[in-house]
Amino acid sequence: MKSNQKRTPFSEVLNHLDRKYSNFDGTGYQEPYYDYIEGAPEENTTRIFQADPYQIIVENPDKVAHKAILFGNDKFLLKANFGSDPEIKITMGQPGVEYVELLQSSSSPFLTQFMRIESENKLQISKFITVNQKNANGNWFQRPMNMQQFKSAYQNQENMLDAPINEEIKGSTYWEIEIEPLTRVFYTIFPLYKVDTSEPLRGNEAIKTFAPARVNTSGGLVLPQQNLLPRR
Repeated sequence: MKSNQKRTPFSEVLNHLDRKYSNFDGTGYQEPYYDYIEGAPEENTTRIFQADPYQIIVENPDKVAHKAILFGNDKFLLKANFGSDPEIKITMGQPGVEYVELLQSSSSPFLTQFMRIESENKLQISKFITVNQKNANGNWFQRPMNMQQFKSAYQNQENMLDAPINEEIKGSTYWEIEIEPLTRVFYTIFPLYKVDTSEPLRGNEAIKTFAPARVNTSGGLVLPQQNLLPRR
């Protein structure tokens, strides 16, 4: 007798287990997986890439506070120390990747979904980040990103702050951060969407969609929920 029960592809089972139990560190996860909706045709599945964060390391070895600039490719690519004070040192957590590579790639817009800040200096964790952006009319404006609001009673690690932020980064966008004396701080940023105009030449979509960030905290697994762009 033939069964009418729909069989689940074995590859889908493996992907489900991987997404449920693995803690992605963001290194080397560029292969897409597919979210299957039961009963939907295969061609309507959403192509989603696994979490692949940027990790930026900012260090101030001086005995006084200094300003660091993150991003701002259009304005700071050719500036000394990419706009940061001379004492500031910016590197990447990924081996073999230079900060200038991230800076140049940020000229292609992306939207963040989650950021983790880590530092032995507890004061640095909740420092304001000043976001500088240019609007459609070409006018600049600033706004503070208050990191203190993301402190949670459920997160008891004083040297770490998890922030589910949705910030658009493009060539003209840059962040200003005051770095405390003798301080090193890690900014791990997970993108949600990233634009790559060369992808259609290879038959892919111009907007790459990333799965929700998966990070471990002392309180368990954090899975920020995001609404994906509707497919056309």
